[in-house]
Amino acid sequence: MSNNSQNPYKAPGADVDTGFVSRSAIPKVIGIISLIFSILGLIGAIGGIAASYFMPQVLEAQVSMGFDKNYLLGMNVLGILTSLWALFIGIKLIKYKDIGRRHFNYYTIFTVIISIVNFFYTKDMTKKLYADMDPKMANAAIDMSTITSLSAFIAPVLIIIVALLLNQKKVKESLN
Repeated sequence: MSNNSQNPYKAPGADVDTGFVSRSAIPKVIGIISLIFSILGLIGAIGGIAASYFMPQVLEAQVSMGFDKNYLLGMNVLGILTSLWALFIGIKLIKYKDIGRRHFNYYTIFTVIISIVNFFYTKDMTKKLYADMDPKMANAAIDMSTITSLSAFIAPVLIIIVALLLNQKKVKESLN
């Protein structure tokens, strides 16, 4: 048998080019992750609202720490809305719909804006909370709180990275 002969174990049609190009798995993976986080977000936000009404001492404890009651309730309602939005995005990405990618881009912009607003609100609230404290101790506490608040920007950075993945040419071409 020569080296040029055909492989007897090869399927007869194995050399046929079907023209089929495999889709990128990135939208499906991101869609599944989006579904998981949206469900967790819904549970957390609904739990936050339920705790406010069924265990008012929880809300009062947060208010006594300096948070505004309307802000806390508003953030829980916003959490429900954004979780529903993420659920929509996840479903569309799993189905390889381009509308899921576009909404993920809007969601990314929205998340960055909300993170900035939360950062400055928390920073302002912290200054008010420590206003009556010894200035040296207050400044140390405010610095620590600022560092903690800056960690809230980790999620938007990760979301931006995911948005960049979703907007690659190959991934965009796999969506319809």
